[in-house]
Amino acid sequence: MRNTWKIARWEILRNLTNKQFIIGLLITPLIMALFIVVPALLERWNQPSAITYCIVDELGAAETLRELLPANIVLVEEEAGADLPKLVRESKASGYFILDENFAESGQLDLFYNGTNSQGSSALRQALTALLQNLRLTLSGVSPEQFAFLTAPVQMNQIPLKEELEPQTMHLVVSSVFTILVFFLIFTSGTMLMQSATQEKRDRMAEVVLSSIRPGELMQGKILGQFLLGLIQLGFWLALGLPIVVYFLEFPILEALRAVNLPVILCFGLGGYLLFSALFVGLGATMEDLQSAGNAQGLVIMLPMLAFLFIGPVFTNPDGSIAVFASLFPFTSSAVMMLRSGLTAVPLWQMLVSGALLLITAYITMRAAAKIFRVGMLMYGKNATPKEVLRWLRYKES
Repeated sequence: MRNTWKIARWEILRNLTNKQFIIGLLITPLIMALFIVVPALLERWNQPSAITYCIVDELGAAETLRELLPANIVLVEEEAGADLPKLVRESKASGYFILDENFAESGQLDLFYNGTNSQGSSALRQALTALLQNLRLTLSGVSPEQFAFLTAPVQMNQIPLKEELEPQTMHLVVSSVFTILVFFLIFTSGTMLMQSATQEKRDRMAEVVLSSIRPGELMQGKILGQFLLGLIQLGFWLALGLPIVVYFLEFPILEALRAVNLPVILCFGLGGYLLFSALFVGLGATMEDLQSAGNAQGLVIMLPMLAFLFIGPVFTNPDGSIAVFASLFPFTSSAVMMLRSGLTAVPLWQMLVSGALLLITAYITMRAAAKIFRVGMLMYGKNATPKEVLRWLRYKES
């Protein structure tokens, strides 16, 4: 264990003194903020421009239609028989239409347009629909209040018989955030682990290191070091992001943390990280160069992505058979169980069985990865084939 901590400390210090890591640590939150803030600013700056339509009003409903339209759409009334196409071109309007006397009965209207502003035509369609409904209500003798009363939807209040059956919003939010953070650790640290193992193998550093410590200790140290390095990244970004979330969204973070079962979330998050990290580092030991590792890492990345296949059934039916299976299957349980715990009261036996299966699978995977790591780090010249990897797994440890 002492050598494991030495390797972990070396991994952390090596990356913390790496300029690329420092740049990525600072640039990543800026990029994330760029993709969040810039669209919001663009949406704010994209104020709707004034849109003008010429209208011939035979119903006397132009004023009512103006009240139903947004402020940026202007209706200019013209006399019947006027040369409307010419007026539209000269005034650079977006088009014209005629509210004829048969509009209330037919519900049909021809819009002659001179521009392609879809926002204007959509808003005009909605306003004309509302006007048509009002006209038909008037003709049928039904008041708008009576129509609203007749078409009002039922208001059904769902009251759980047991308090634990009620969906816990705070728990769900925190569980979702922790799930995203775990996936971030898996993808960033796992990829770095695989690339680190491949790089050391190519530079023949493994020959020197493995002469003084056991392969299992080296692999465990690398996994632990990258895990702690990922926590440093997350801690730095959370320190930057949480004050912004509290200030702008007024989200009660402390109340949310008290509402969740942190031991369950941490257990499944750590178990999932160990499982997939072992896969990444084992795969890195079988690759000859970084290009081969990059081509093969997609196969391993697909495994944690399996959980997203079950997101829909888990949200719609968290107690269904599909959700239960996904929360027990080791390669999806780390994400699904954290989400299910925020949606429903998960039976204790399911949590225990799921946690046990996840930890056992992680342990077996780490043992298998250690065997692959022991042989693969000393093999040069080519990538390992699946047949060779299976043969390495049958080797007995000395």
